[in-house]
Amino acid sequence: MMHLQHDIACCISVLFVLSLVKGDYQDYLDLEHRAIHLPDKKFGFSEYSENSDVYRNDLASKTTTDNGAQVSDAFNKNIVWDAHWATNVKFGQISAVSIDPNGNIGIFHRGSRVWGMTTFNDENRFNSNKGPIQENTIILLDKSGKKLLEWGGSMFYLPHGLTIDLHGNYWVTDVALHQVFKFDAKDIAVMKDMTKLKKRQYSQEAVYHQNLNTDNLLENYMPKPSLILGEAFEPGNDDKRFCKPTAVAVQNNGDFFVSDGYCNSRVIKFNAKGERISQWGRHWGEKGRMYDQAPPPYAFYIPHALALASEFNIIFVADRENGRILSFYASNGTFHKEYKHPAIGARIYSVAYAKERLYLVNGPDSNTNNNVHIRGFILDVNSGNILSQFGPDHDMYMPHDIAVTETGSEIYVVELDIHVAYKFLQDTNASMQTGNSMVRTNPHHEPAPLTDSDISNSSGGTTTATLVLSLVTAAVIFIALCVAIAAVVARCQKRGCLLIMRKRMRWEAERRENFKLSNLLENRRGKSFKIMEKRPNPRDFSKLNTEPETSEDEYPENNLTKVI
Repeated sequence: MMHLQHDIACCISVLFVLSLVKGDYQDYLDLEHRAIHLPDKKFGFSEYSENSDVYRNDLASKTTTDNGAQVSDAFNKNIVWDAHWATNVKFGQISAVSIDPNGNIGIFHRGSRVWGMTTFNDENRFNSNKGPIQENTIILLDKSGKKLLEWGGSMFYLPHGLTIDLHGNYWVTDVALHQVFKFDAKDIAVMKDMTKLKKRQYSQEAVYHQNLNTDNLLENYMPKPSLILGEAFEPGNDDKRFCKPTAVAVQNNGDFFVSDGYCNSRVIKFNAKGERISQWGRHWGEKGRMYDQAPPPYAFYIPHALALASEFNIIFVADRENGRILSFYASNGTFHKEYKHPAIGARIYSVAYAKERLYLVNGPDSNTNNNVHIRGFILDVNSGNILSQFGPDHDMYMPHDIAVTETGSEIYVVELDIHVAYKFLQDTNASMQTGNSMVRTNPHHEPAPLTDSDISNSSGGTTTATLVLSLVTAAVIFIALCVAIAAVVARCQKRGCLLIMRKRMRWEAERRENFKLSNLLENRRGKSFKIMEKRPNPRDFSKLNTEPETSEDEYPENNLTKVI
């Protein structure tokens, strides 16, 4: 019996292990439906230390590039510039571009306003004598470049960031006002139905009053902002004030991020009501002079643009003056990865995301390598490799922002100083083939650092080999399990364990059956009837024996006969 129990325990253990292995390998077999899990990295003390040799070595291991390998500077032939798009629209300095849910393109420009040396004083305060921009600063174009709507005249002072979320709400940052605005989609829809905007006139004395209140300033605006963050013309670094905020990124649940920006170098997360949830980041760099050591991931030198990858729960930050893109977990702001490459240079102005690819534009830097091409780049979000480069048949001058559709088929880039908006059409299928299709890396390991090496031997073959190995391993485990079960059954039969157990079960059933109350009563009732049948009725004289009783002593001859 002890051997039987031991065999049963072994069999149960094998079944348990097999169930675990099956659950693990099911993730490999079901590649299309398995969940995406990224490593959940935590804050470390060394990440805040500027002089930690241990941390600097760790950061260097994540950003080391293979400078020996060369990256082709040829444009991707599958990304075509539409040279005729929006050529008849007049812009000022174009600071931002975004795409609404209907595929229309919103452009934020500064009209006749130019950000110059005297625009702000040493305390980052805007020169109020300039007044608001009189021209309409927000222009909505369709895919053909036709103007659909324009508004924003006499509302903004120095436009910078524009984000149109998936509900059609407009999010705007104004670096002169040091404020963030939200305009609801329903109010924008009303604007589209109007053939002509009403002309608004404001008293200069009221506008430049010392105790200026933005709510009073905008109460007659159309559309009126539904949310205003920050104090007008008041730079600061606290819970209520910004200092030249640059961009906004909005999550699907309504939470949003603000990059704050030129002065404070931080990223702040808010809920849908505008209540602060968390923030991270600090300044890195001083009056144009960079520190000698590499910047840690939680230090920025002008976080200039934001992008979200909802399926990964990741937010990307374009750290402009450090020439890198940093990714953080949108839920808690923990650092995930850094993207940096010498071919991109020391300035990255903006970043966008679509289908596991990062789209970015760099900018000129007179202090470093002048051979860097100013253009658009496409990176693999997993490996960090440069997949493609694109531009309008030549290098750009100073691109300031970039936007891309969800499929990546349309790319829009705006130039700041030459007042040009570019539209690029991408053949995504061909780009996937020529640009090396992207496969998710192992979610339990850190993605490879950004390198300029060719990625033709990417993880496609590894995935196939892993799948074959998984199938073979599962088959071997299944065969081993069948052999183990057969051995246990044969051993039990040899010892008669199964027969003994069967007999015991039958005996136990019979014993329980005999002890049933109905059976006991039936047996007792049967015995009582038999006793009564043997006993004659004393009143029935016909059945009584009336013959005289004799004994053998009275007839001795009969006894003698029996003896003889």
